[in-house]
Amino acid sequence: MPAPSPKPAPPPAAPAATRAALLASCLGMAAYASSATITPICLVIVAHEFGFGLGRAGGLEIARSVLVTAVLLASPWIAARFGKARALGWASLLMGLGLVAYGLSPTYGAIVLALALLGTGSGVLEALINPLVQDVAPREPGRWLNLVNAFWSVGVLATMLGGGEWLTRGGDWRTTMFLLGGLAFATGAAFLRARKVDAPHPGDATPAAVWGRTREVLVAPRFGGFAVMMVLAGGVEGAFTFWSASLVQLEFAGSARAGGVATACFAGGMIAGRFAAAAWVPQTGLARLVTLSALGGAVVSAVLPLLGSVVALGAGLTLAGLSVACFWPSLQAYAAERLRGETTEIFILLSVAGIPGFGGVSWALGALGEGVGLRTALWLVPPLFLGLAALMVWERRQDTAR
Repeated sequence: MPAPSPKPAPPPAAPAATRAALLASCLGMAAYASSATITPICLVIVAHEFGFGLGRAGGLEIARSVLVTAVLLASPWIAARFGKARALGWASLLMGLGLVAYGLSPTYGAIVLALALLGTGSGVLEALINPLVQDVAPREPGRWLNLVNAFWSVGVLATMLGGGEWLTRGGDWRTTMFLLGGLAFATGAAFLRARKVDAPHPGDATPAAVWGRTREVLVAPRFGGFAVMMVLAGGVEGAFTFWSASLVQLEFAGSARAGGVATACFAGGMIAGRFAAAAWVPQTGLARLVTLSALGGAVVSAVLPLLGSVVALGAGLTLAGLSVACFWPSLQAYAAERLRGETTEIFILLSVAGIPGFGGVSWALGALGEGVGLRTALWLVPPLFLGLAALMVWERRQDTAR
């Protein structure tokens, strides 16, 4: 096996600049999560206003995910050419414009176009926040990544609770888009203030050089296994994040407020899980954490379709959030130590795998749920957890064999 390429040292940064970058990353995660989850809480109302069903509703998440994935593929060059913090700042401003356009949309087609703008901006956030954290906090990156990624769930929880309450009281769904657009603009300003952590533009920002670094990761012997794990991890997270609110409203005749609370239960479990992982799980314990969490998630998700009350569903979604919490940041931190290539490319390419999993499973549950109901469609989820657990066990055996 060829020797791993040396990892480039992170750019030097003053402690104040490092703190500014970490704070901007936390805010960026929350803003990105809000932009990704505002559609689910508004989905029943928006679908009724524009006259489309669950299949086309799931298609909205596919549209966003396709754009996010396309931008992810271009992000290695964007990071090398402009610097991570600077690129994140301008991308956040673009995300804000997409949210404002969403709020002004008069038709389903206009919403899809607004989501294209939104997906372009949020794709850069998905790609570069975690590599930026790795750059400015290279010690115990698993802890810092779990901490920053906890703010994804903070954004989900705040959006679901606030949005659900607002809609239940008769508020206009378009107003929520404008408010979240303002949050995205504030995020952009925070990243641009933290741009001192960016290294000077390197001389190898040409497409050929970026492709060479990308190819080195793609041909790494163990990359395929990690990519499949990210697809499964993104899939289980997307299933609960995108459909929990609609599940309560359609299967339990709940209000938008109740749907928001249900998704907030899932997000609350993720927040607790990620903060706990950041506080107590060392880098060497990440693989065990992912395996046990996946097995626990398989059990919880198998029970969820059998629950008969909103209260029981909320408890089950909280446990599901605890199970899912560690997957995305822990898999990326674990893989970065074991794959050849530059860390930025590793993080981005793993996200390229995870985002289609998030959007694809969201679409599949909607398409199936339109025919058999969302409760029955949830039976798609337990096999995803079991597949992730099996792959992580296999991956740990590769370490043992070496």
